[in-house]
Amino acid sequence: MGQEVEMELSLGTIQQRIGGEITGDPGAVMTGVNGLGEAAEGDITFAEKARYVEAVRASSAGAIVVGEDFPDLPGRNLLRIREPRTAFIRVMALFYREEDHPAGVHPSAVVAAGAELGEGVSIGACAVIGEGTRIGRGSVVSAGAHIGRGASIGEDCRIGPNAAVMHGVRLGDRVRVHGCAVIGGDGFGYVWADGHHLKIPQMGTVEIEDDVEIGCNSCVDRATLAVTRVRRGTKIDNQVQIGHNCEIGEDVIIAGQVGFSGNVRVGDRAMLGGRTCVADHITIGEDARIGGASVVTKDVQAGETIWGFPSRPIAKVLREMASVARLPRLLARFRDFASRLAGLEERVTFLEGGGEKRAPST
Repeated sequence: MGQEVEMELSLGTIQQRIGGEITGDPGAVMTGVNGLGEAAEGDITFAEKARYVEAVRASSAGAIVVGEDFPDLPGRNLLRIREPRTAFIRVMALFYREEDHPAGVHPSAVVAAGAELGEGVSIGACAVIGEGTRIGRGSVVSAGAHIGRGASIGEDCRIGPNAAVMHGVRLGDRVRVHGCAVIGGDGFGYVWADGHHLKIPQMGTVEIEDDVEIGCNSCVDRATLAVTRVRRGTKIDNQVQIGHNCEIGEDVIIAGQVGFSGNVRVGDRAMLGGRTCVADHITIGEDARIGGASVVTKDVQAGETIWGFPSRPIAKVLREMASVARLPRLLARFRDFASRLAGLEERVTFLEGGGEKRAPST
C-alpha cells in the first residue's frame, strides 16, 4: 500500500462517489491505493490505456479504474469511466489522510498577545506568531514557522515547517505554503550611488489568493511599493523565485527552479517548465506554454508555445534542431564535393598547361 490509511471502502461506494460503471463485484472492499505494478489485494489502481491489458491481468490489485473502452477481463473488478486518470485522482482523495494537527498552541510556540486565532487553529512547536496577526479557522502553522507582524492567513491554510510568512503579507483561504518557503522577503532592489550599492527600501507587500500552493524553499518577494500578487489556484513547485512586483495570474503552473525577475506579468493558465528564467518587465499572455530551461527575454503572446535560449516559437526551434541533426550528412556531402572540386581544378590546371608532355623524338 502506498500510504498507511485506516479506511475501508467498497467498490460500490467508490462508484457512488466518482461515477462510472462496475464490471465485477461491487462489494469488493478496498483498503488503499497503489500503482498498477505494486498494488496488492485490497488496493485499487488504474490503467489509462487499453495497451495495459496484460499488466492488468498480472496485477494483484483488488480493483482497477479503466477507460470505457477497456477490454473485458473475466474475474477482474473494473470500474469503467471516461477519464480514468482524473477519476483515480478522486479515488486517491477518498483515501488520503493528512498528518494530524490537533487544535491548540504548542507549549513551546510564541504567540503575541494581540494575535487572533480562529476556531480549530493548530500552532506547532517553536512557531512564532507576531503581533496583530490573524489566522483563520482550521489553519495549521507547523513547527518552527514564522508568521510576521500584521500578517493575515485565511481559513484552512497549511504553513509548513520552518516556512515564513513575513509582516503584512495576506494569504487567502486554503493556501498551502510548504516547508522553508518564504513569502514576503525583501525584493532584490539596489541602485549604484556614491560608489556603492544603495538598498531600495522594500515597502510593499504580498497577496496570495485562494487555493494557491507554494512548494518547498520557494520565495515570493514583497513589492518595492504596492503588491506582489499570486492569483487564485496557481500552483508553484519547489525552489521557485518570484521577484518584487510580479503579478501571476489564475491557475498558472510553475515548475521547479523557475526564476522571475521583478515586474513580470503572467496571464491566466500559463505553464512554465522547470528552470525557466524570465527577464524583468516581461509579459506572458494567457494560456502560453514555455518549455523547460528557457530564457525569456521578450513578451510572449497569449496561447503561444516557446522554448529555448533565447526562447522563440517552438516550431522554429524544432526546425532548427532538425537542421542541426542533418549537419553531419551535409558536412559529408560538402567534403565529397570539395574533393571532387579539387580534382577538377587539378585537371583544368593540367589542361591549361598544354596537356601531357610528349616524349622527345629520336
